[in-house]
Amino acid sequence: MESSVHEGLDSPTTMSLSSVPNTLDDATHEVLDKQVHERVSLFISGKPGLSDCMFLLQTIVRLSNGTLDPKYYDSFNATDLIMSQPGLTTMLHAAWSSGSYRDIRNLEILQVPRPLTTKARLPAEVENKLHRAFIAPYHGKAVDAFYEYLEHNNTKFARGSGGGPPKYYGKFCSIVQSSGTGKSRLLFEGVLVLYMNLRPSDDKTGFPARDDVPAEILTPHPGIDAVDYSARCCAFFAAVFTTVREYLLVSRGLEDALKQWNDSMCNLRSEDRKQFFMTLKAKYTTYYKKIKGNAPDDTVAEAARKLSDLSLSAERVEQQMEQDNQSMKHDERATEQAEQTTERAEQAPSSMPGQEIMISAYREMVNVLDELFRSGECHKPKVVLALDEAHPLSGMKKSEGYRPSTILCRAISLYSGADRTANHAVWVVFASTTSKVADFAAPQAFHDSARVFAAGQLVYPPYCQLGWDQRADPLKAIAAVDVAQAGHIIGFGRVLWKSIQELYDVEGMMEVAMSKLSGSSANENLPLVTLSQRICLNLTLGHREAVKFSTSAVASHLRVCISITEDRNWSFTTYPSEPFLSCAAAALLHEGCNLDTFLKALEEKILSGMVDVGQSGELASRLLWLLAKDLYVRRTPLHGLVIPAGDGQKWNSQLVDCQMISVIEYFHFVFGDNFWDLAGEEAKGAFKDAYVNFSHWVSMDENISVPKDGDDQLDTKEWTLRHWHRTSAVQCCHYQPLVDKMIPIYFKENKPPRKGLSHADDLSRVSQIFISDKAGRSSNQSALHKITRSHESINCSSSLPWVAILVDFGVKTPTVQPTFPARQSERLKTQDVGQCLRIHATAISVDTFPFLSRNEQLRSTLQNIIVYEEFPPNGGKRAQHLEERVRYGSTCKKGHMRWEGEASETGDQGGDQESD
Repeated sequence: MESSVHEGLDSPTTMSLSSVPNTLDDATHEVLDKQVHERVSLFISGKPGLSDCMFLLQTIVRLSNGTLDPKYYDSFNATDLIMSQPGLTTMLHAAWSSGSYRDIRNLEILQVPRPLTTKARLPAEVENKLHRAFIAPYHGKAVDAFYEYLEHNNTKFARGSGGGPPKYYGKFCSIVQSSGTGKSRLLFEGVLVLYMNLRPSDDKTGFPARDDVPAEILTPHPGIDAVDYSARCCAFFAAVFTTVREYLLVSRGLEDALKQWNDSMCNLRSEDRKQFFMTLKAKYTTYYKKIKGNAPDDTVAEAARKLSDLSLSAERVEQQMEQDNQSMKHDERATEQAEQTTERAEQAPSSMPGQEIMISAYREMVNVLDELFRSGECHKPKVVLALDEAHPLSGMKKSEGYRPSTILCRAISLYSGADRTANHAVWVVFASTTSKVADFAAPQAFHDSARVFAAGQLVYPPYCQLGWDQRADPLKAIAAVDVAQAGHIIGFGRVLWKSIQELYDVEGMMEVAMSKLSGSSANENLPLVTLSQRICLNLTLGHREAVKFSTSAVASHLRVCISITEDRNWSFTTYPSEPFLSCAAAALLHEGCNLDTFLKALEEKILSGMVDVGQSGELASRLLWLLAKDLYVRRTPLHGLVIPAGDGQKWNSQLVDCQMISVIEYFHFVFGDNFWDLAGEEAKGAFKDAYVNFSHWVSMDENISVPKDGDDQLDTKEWTLRHWHRTSAVQCCHYQPLVDKMIPIYFKENKPPRKGLSHADDLSRVSQIFISDKAGRSSNQSALHKITRSHESINCSSSLPWVAILVDFGVKTPTVQPTFPARQSERLKTQDVGQCLRIHATAISVDTFPFLSRNEQLRSTLQNIIVYEEFPPNGGKRAQHLEERVRYGSTCKKGHMRWEGEASETGDQGGDQESD
């Protein structure tokens, strides 16, 4: 029966099998042919039968450097193809006989299918503008700080503290930060930097563009096993070291060599840079062929066994992730796993295929370029290999059972470890928006975020500080009445906005900001992203969803990473003050039905314990005042997010969410039609020229005024004016006496602007709205009259009028009571105090805040937040009572001080047994 099948298969071909142009060079074909023949010869002898042809085809596809369609790994697909293409069997027989499988690899039917649609490349004009922005002079001090970081790392590499064993695993580190903060641009600065971009091949619109040679080598395709990838890594570094050495030897003298390098290799479009990578590719091919040809079978087998220990199978990865999702406790099981991790780490491979070639090329480079490595201080970085967009290396290759970053970092460890005594400052830097690159070379036998790789050796903490506000206008460069201009606002925050200013008009750049803030697609994070950027949501430290959100938000939603601890257990992230992004967040928040949807999502996160609501209405207050301003601006349909400039200059246009709005109109909108009747004509007259412009909140960590800081203490008028310039309002720290919030006020001249209006004039025109939040059920109206700007922790005295607001959110009866002195006494005038409009408001109600009638969901959310403060989502009254017992002495309240009732409480009786 079997022979008749074979006879049928051996019949002349009934249809042609077309080929594609050869994509692999001769050396690669020879290496792959040898690999295929060695594998299949163990199982096939003589003329291949049907099952043999199927196995042969599978092996050719698997060992093809990813050029062939991986669906033919599957035996059913391979068999179906052979049965439907009789001529393929004849070709397989011929290939088996000759030992050459080139013709099979070049069959069109086996190629990886091209996507139906491909991403368009950047238009030439756009790419030219991006390139000009990229080669413009670097702004800020991040380069100096980064090289100090590398220098510090280099000093710690040679030996452990106290003469102990070496502590660090290899000379590699990572830069982790969100998009647009200047990671790529930073990597072009330094002594001798080889920049390589590894972005995916289908990303045609990213900038800088992918460098195909290093990306093709280091980004493994399906079918490349751990041993082959190890050979690739060693051949790659050997080629880099050799090419760098030969390139610099052409120059005369160190200074000339470095100048030539920086002129050529730091120019993305230079012919020298293209030629460098062509040379590197040729040398890589030579080294790779030599490594694969020289590796004895037993060495390959042993390396394969040990390298497989570095990575988990797909099944083990999934099991481990499931365990991590089930529990975060450091229990006995985790301890046992940690011990197993250490044992496995100690068995990490001491060699890799080609490591001698790689180390030899490294040593030859540092020896020949002795002048470079002897120049300057020994620990200052001399050569930096920068791998940008490196996150693809962190993905687990499930079918092959390894993670590329593990093997790549092992290669770095081997050549840098061989140089530990001389300790030449040669560094590899991985950069990405995702924190996955911070976990490179972690022991995968335990967890991606584990700290040590082998025998107690650590990896360096990621670098995150790339600067902020590098392109912001100086305070004195623009008048206070013009700060809503788009050209001014885009200077704050990340460098991206100013860098791409030439590419877009204001509306176009706003669309870019909204797109980047939203991420590549709509997801569950968008409500928190949008609200966090403007309202300073406090995430509960250690909450599982908060950790996941922070990581995703940095990678995909422009959240900024402040720091990552060396043990990778904690990362600290935030949305710093960035008014242009706040305008984009406001546009997203008020798009369609998003406001209601996002507020409901916020409540869900509060109930889960992910978002902290505070204890005195802080979160409700921030939402109330900012969304009131949003709704005021949108009380009639907007005709756009930009108010065109009178002079026709597009970047002088004002952003609607940063524009000045009248205090009189704002309070009329918030408190209702009769507010100024209650406040009186004197109050209305005092604030007729007063404006607010806040677009987002920022949080303080100290009191507004700290007298002990002396010379470092900013004058409070300048403090207020600076917040006005970047359209920010202030959430005070928890320990700030008297007040919880500050909203800047600017008093505009009620006449045409004078030419040459000075900075001193603006300083004399700022004042404040101070707000105190209360969430208790009892009125705190008496505390309103104790609020003073002259308190030593505030120190904002001025002759201009100001506002003090106290809101009792928890009081049930709605009231609004404004008071304003009929006249200011001579004594107060001489003390530079200024008249104060004091407002006491109670209850979250449309009677107190009529604007809430415009959005029922906002009113409901604010009320629920106050309820959550009184009855925390993580427990009712009994849980709160028990918590008070543990916090003995934290206040003078009975619940924190009396312990006698605890012993007598039983069953459902609850409460203290003593009377009050």
